[in-house]
Amino acid sequence: MNMCFPISRGWLLIFLTLALATPGLAQTNAPATNSVSGEAPPTGGLVTLRDVVIGKGGTQDLHADITYRQNATQPMPAVIWIHGGGWISGTYHDGPIIPLARAGYFAASIEYRLSNVAKWPAQIQDCKLAVRWLRANAAKYNVDPNRIGVWGASAGGHLVACLGTMGDVKEYEGDGGYPGTSSAVQAVVDYFGPTDFTNPDIFSTTGAKGAVTGLFEVPYAQNPDLWKSACPLFYVKVGDPPMFLVHGDSDGTVPLEQSIVLDQALTKADVPHQFLIVKNGDHGFRPKPGTTIDPGLGDIQKAVFDFFDKYLKTP
Repeated sequence: MNMCFPISRGWLLIFLTLALATPGLAQTNAPATNSVSGEAPPTGGLVTLRDVVIGKGGTQDLHADITYRQNATQPMPAVIWIHGGGWISGTYHDGPIIPLARAGYFAASIEYRLSNVAKWPAQIQDCKLAVRWLRANAAKYNVDPNRIGVWGASAGGHLVACLGTMGDVKEYEGDGGYPGTSSAVQAVVDYFGPTDFTNPDIFSTTGAKGAVTGLFEVPYAQNPDLWKSACPLFYVKVGDPPMFLVHGDSDGTVPLEQSIVLDQALTKADVPHQFLIVKNGDHGFRPKPGTTIDPGLGDIQKAVFDFFDKYLKTP
């Protein structure tokens, strides 16, 4: 790709949050940032609400930051952002919700319980709750309940892949609110998320191994079925929503193979999908020293928005 596309300040902040992370899925010692609230006030009729309560995760309230166009004349498609951080860090305040809203989407960045609070499957239960909350409140926010997409990076990429493939797994619905409402999604964008935990040695860095073990509390050898239950790879089936996988070919934290095997499974199940490999891209699309990534950030951004437009902007 040789074309250049403008990158919004919100997008750059999201990239910097990813790119400046220490190697590994988790940043347990890093302070939470708030790049969304660092944005200039939204213009052009956008409404932004912080810390909206969406339901319960166990006994705690779960929240979302949301942005949407107030004067939309038709029900809007929606995109939910799910943050990364090794399931143990990160914040829902760091979501690209303003660029999404400017592109015509109702955008939400959602909170889920971290692994130092609750172990798997709490994380997917909270993400499913977020989809149910949005669908149940679709009329309130002028959202089309049949056009909801999800987008996440790293641990968030894992969780959006789970949303796309585990839509019929009732035990993962949880009891955080809105029972009986569907948690199905219509489009998934997965940035370099883990998909298969059955070979723990594939996560080569100490931080990544610790983050994965922390998600389950017990080592793989003690409960392999628990680890396998969190693998979106093994839930892929005909009828899953379209997916867009984006992964760097030099990712030293979540190896490219994790997206390759999901791509193969999606192909076998005839699930519509795209797979973009970022040349020279390490975790978070950091370029390898002395190189540049290809495609660049602007091209990646455009590809993501084109994907959502294709599958969410047609009723």
